[in-house]
Amino acid sequence: MKRIALLSATCALALAACTNVLTYSKASMGMTAYGLDAQGQLVIFGTDNPTNSTRRVALSGMASGEILVDIDVFNRDGMLYALSDKGTLYSVNTTSGVLTRNVGPAAMGTPTVIDFNPAAERLRVFSAGDLNFRLTPATGGQTDGTVTADGTLVYADAGRDPNLVAAAYTNSFRMFKPTTEFTPATTLFSIDADTDMLLRHTNSAAPAPAGNFSTLNLVGPLGVDVSAGRTGFDIAGETSALLSVSNGTSTTFYTLDLATGRATTKSTLNAVSLKAFALALPTRP
Repeated sequence: MKRIALLSATCALALAACTNVLTYSKASMGMTAYGLDAQGQLVIFGTDNPTNSTRRVALSGMASGEILVDIDVFNRDGMLYALSDKGTLYSVNTTSGVLTRNVGPAAMGTPTVIDFNPAAERLRVFSAGDLNFRLTPATGGQTDGTVTADGTLVYADAGRDPNLVAAAYTNSFRMFKPTTEFTPATTLFSIDADTDMLLRHTNSAAPAPAGNFSTLNLVGPLGVDVSAGRTGFDIAGETSALLSVSNGTSTTFYTLDLATGRATTKSTLNAVSLKAFALALPTRP
């Protein structure tokens, strides 16, 4: 009887330990995120425990001579998209890694940064030379693939030359389309690598170069050093903002205060250098 009781107790403890491990592992993943690594592969992970939840997916289907520069999730369909340096927009199958051309190549200079505007359902594109564009994804409408030039990115206080390496809009929810009952305003933020600052965009008008989200306003210092090709930034839901910074061998994630710009360390993805990342969007409450 004592042996049976002891065995039962041991099994119970072992089962409890296993249950705790499984529960912890699941709970520790946090938000799902997609990264684009230095080798051009897709990396899928949880933001709370990225190193232990990483899955790599080789990408295929991209046109010869193209390089993917940035990725983002489209609120309209909840899918991941990637833009190449030639202006081709691809949808990404996150299971197989197959890229499917959506539009393009589109004439937008040399793209460097993208993010979907959840209210307008357009892709914001920053290109070399501080150029600012708006691309209409192919969704079955008559304006599919339309490119609109939105002027040149300029600081409100002048005297600075922008070097924007990442951008993100607020109020991004999965499978959400603005309606007459719910039409939240969205704000565009970006990261400047020269000043290590968070910026807020506003519209500019004549006599200055007119354009949507073209005027840059300082929010505050990040407190961390960022650089081109090693920085990611995204916002999920209303204002849940994350910044990623790679040192060339690993990537650190920070929560970002959109009111002050201050970055606070959250987690680290070891042995993976990301040049961009995007958050899987939550559904609207």
